[in-house]
Amino acid sequence: MKRGTRRALAALALAAAAAVEAAVWVCRAPRFAHASPDYPMVDLTGVVARAEAGRPDYRLLLAQTGLGKGAVDALLETGRGEELFDFQARYFAPCQWETVKGVAIVRLEVSGSELRFAPLEKGDVLLTPSSRCGGWRNGHAALVVDVEEGLVLEAYSLGQPSRLSSLSTWQDKAAVAVLRLSGVSAERRAALADWARQNLLDLPYGLFSGLPWLGETARPPATQCAHLVWCAFAAFGYDIDGGGWPVTPRDISLSPLLETVQVWGLPQGARWPS
Repeated sequence: MKRGTRRALAALALAAAAAVEAAVWVCRAPRFAHASPDYPMVDLTGVVARAEAGRPDYRLLLAQTGLGKGAVDALLETGRGEELFDFQARYFAPCQWETVKGVAIVRLEVSGSELRFAPLEKGDVLLTPSSRCGGWRNGHAALVVDVEEGLVLEAYSLGQPSRLSSLSTWQDKAAVAVLRLSGVSAERRAALADWARQNLLDLPYGLFSGLPWLGETARPPATQCAHLVWCAFAAFGYDIDGGGWPVTPRDISLSPLLETVQVWGLPQGARWPS
């Protein structure tokens, strides 16, 4: 066999192997849309009373309402502890969801139940696994940049520059996690969000943004959803990539620098489906 023929066959074999590997990678997405609690709903009357008296059981409240310490404290500090009952009812309520068509081969899982967000703060991170491309559950990420106006900064899809969107566009997701930089002042987190709004708006969508050989910078020439969020934190010295490159919404969910503010439609204690 001629050397050129051998090389051609080797190239074809390598391409076939790569195609098979890509197919396996794409099809490994968990079959998931929404997870309701698989344990009993308990009477929170005494729990809420103790919380309002300064003795909150954060672990139990997370399991019963989906709210983390920051969200619980925000309600208690503003005299809104009674709202924990409403969050509990919504957390345990049955959820009807459906799959709808997104851009190209993207499919989105949307809920008929409107998510009620806990008190949010500038710099909070929104994550959802309710987006898949082929079989790969790519998910989506965004950054809260204006609480009063209900605005998030996101890189939504191919062909669209990064933009400001309404928080309401996140309320029909079948599953959502809200995360917050832990141990950092609200002022610094707000400054991070302001910087992102000034520097990461109207960037072209770059599907491969974040790959190591393209170079990493807090002021990228292009971005994708998780990369945009990562850049905002990186500009202030925080690497919230809890996985590998390119950074994905799932990688951000694994970051030890972020604490849980709220989860909805996700397995108990999880920020992302396993």
